[in-house]
This record gives sequence, structure tokens and C-alpha cells, in this order.
Amino acid sequence: MCYLSLQLKKILLVCSVVLLSGCGATTEERPFVPPVYPAAPDDPRFIYERSLMGSADVEELTSEQKFKAMATGVPVGERGLVKPFDVAVRKGRVYITDTVSRQVVLFNIHDSKFVEFGNKGPGRLSKPIGITVGPTGEVFVVDNSAKRVMVYDKDGQFLRSFGGKDELSRPADVAISNDGQYAYVVDTGGVQSRDHRVQKYDAQSGELLNAIGTRGLALGEFNLPMMIDIDSKDRIYVLDSGNFRVQRFNADGEFELAFGKVGNRLGDFSRPKGLAIDAEDNIYVMDSSFANFQIFNEKGELLLFVGQRSVNNEPGMFSLPAGIAVDEDGRIYAVDQFFSKVEVFRPYGMKQSEGYAGVAPVKQ
Repeated sequence: MCYLSLQLKKILLVCSVVLLSGCGATTEERPFVPPVYPAAPDDPRFIYERSLMGSADVEELTSEQKFKAMATGVPVGERGLVKPFDVAVRKGRVYITDTVSRQVVLFNIHDSKFVEFGNKGPGRLSKPIGITVGPTGEVFVVDNSAKRVMVYDKDGQFLRSFGGKDELSRPADVAISNDGQYAYVVDTGGVQSRDHRVQKYDAQSGELLNAIGTRGLALGEFNLPMMIDIDSKDRIYVLDSGNFRVQRFNADGEFELAFGKVGNRLGDFSRPKGLAIDAEDNIYVMDSSFANFQIFNEKGELLLFVGQRSVNNEPGMFSLPAGIAVDEDGRIYAVDQFFSKVEVFRPYGMKQSEGYAGVAPVKQ
């Protein structure tokens, strides 16, 4: 990891916040006002809360480290994200796959800990991309290069793996049924392959049970499927990226619904890359071309979009967005690969200290 690159990104973010808050425009300092979505005059539903980039965002520094950081302007011993791809969250634990450092980064907000795992030993990862957390806290990570799903405990200790080149061609993402019994793995396939599908496994034994879908344009078929998630009713949502749509299946793999089309209007998709479902079964789709995420209800109707493109690393701004997740309390976690960050947005009516990922606000 390039330490200087990480620090430069940190400094740019701080500078952006200073500019946004108006400091320097007058002699009187004004507090930073986080952006809200939607903007006035509409009633806000979400507010920008924070960005996760490195260990200093969760770990508390010692008095000596704080003094050195103040004196040098460089956080002591900081570790951070290089090129994050996907994110999964459970009870204040934010797990992020990093394709360049070839590991999973855990921001344990509740316990103020920063952990890296999957970078050594039998659970070593080659190219981690999709990630999810099961109902018991087990962490499932898709290794695209090894063509396997690696399973760890909540602290990052390797437990087991399943899949392999005989069963998966280009695995991209994984979702777990609400009872923890089944694992659904998206297999993106390739240009010459018909294996654009979802493989259903026993989540404990790793036994392959059946496949959902094949390559095609018809409803229930896929073209370069990429991400997957499961709602409260165990309905399966697949981001069918090559067909520019989201498809929904019941727990038995039977097609139910599709929405979305290629275009540049609200509700359309251009380069859909991330997918998440919240506790109310709303659907969140990250689009790397639009540099935002759109929120739909379970009927596929657009509710709201959040974010916009920028060359500056500022709150609510994206350059190369990828994965997305929503936690139990409604906080949204949005990955940007270029800025090496995860943006956190919370429901507008929630206090910053509330919820599993709540923290005391920083005094201005």
C-alpha cells in the first residue's frame, strides 16, 4: 500500500471540508454543514455522516501519537484502504474488500478497532470482491481469482471455503438466506460462456444444490450478472448488469419481477455496479457512470438518488463508486474506489450517536 497516497487523499478530504465550511473566506469560522438528501425545499431523508478511509477513523490514538500527529500532520502508523470494492455491515462492524491489498478490512466502529484479514495463511485471498455477513456473523468473501467463496468468523479467522473452478467461472458476489442455510453465488460468466447464473449452495457444507438462470435477454435470464442480495422475505435480487436491470426471484429461484433499462434518466442504469436491500425491502443500486446510488421501493419505483460526480474528494461526491450496503439501523455505506473511501449516510431523524455504528459527534 502506498502510505503517502493514503495521506494525500486524507489531506485532500480535510481541505475539501474546510472549503465547504467557508473557513478562510472570513475571519470567523463556520461549522461544516453536512449535505442532506434530498436537498431543500424537499424534506431530507438522509444526511452525510462520515467517511471511512483508514485506521485513524476508528482507532483512538495515544497521547504520544496525538502529539506526533499534531506536530507532523501525519497520523502515526495509519493503515487504510487502497482500492475498496464491496462492503458488508453487521452490528457496527464494517467489512470492506480491497482488491489491491488483497484482503478484507474491518472497521469495528463499536469497539474502536481496525483489523485486516485474509492476507495470510490458509484463508489468504487473491482477488476479493463481493462480501456479505450471515445471520450468525460469519463473513463470506468471493475470491474472483481462486473461484471460491472463503468463510471467516466475525473477527477474521478463516473457517472454510467452497466452490472451485469446476463449479464457478467468474464468481462476483454472494448472499446468504435469512436462516443461514443457503448461499447464493453470482457467476458472471464470460463472453463465450452460457454460464451467466446464480449457483445455490448449502452454506455450511458447501454442497452445490442447483443453478438459477442462464445467459440471455428474456426475463429470468442474465447477461453479466454482478451483484446479489436477499430481502426480509428471502426474495433474491440480482443486479443483471449487462441487461441494465434488477431481477427478483422467490426463494425457490422462480422469476418474479424486473425493473430498469439502459439510459441517462432518473431510474435508468448506465453502469450498475452495486446492490443492497434495506430492512424495509427498498433496493439500492450504485451506478459508476452516474456516480450516485438510486433507491427504489420493492415494486421498482424510484424514490431518491444520492451523490454526484466530482474530481474532488468531498462529502457526497464520487468518482468511481462500486459496492453498497445498508445496516440494521438504516445507515448507508457507499464505496468509492478512486477516492479509497466508504461514505456513510444516516437517516435524517437519527442522531449520530444512535445505532450500532453510532459514535459521539466530534466537537467543533
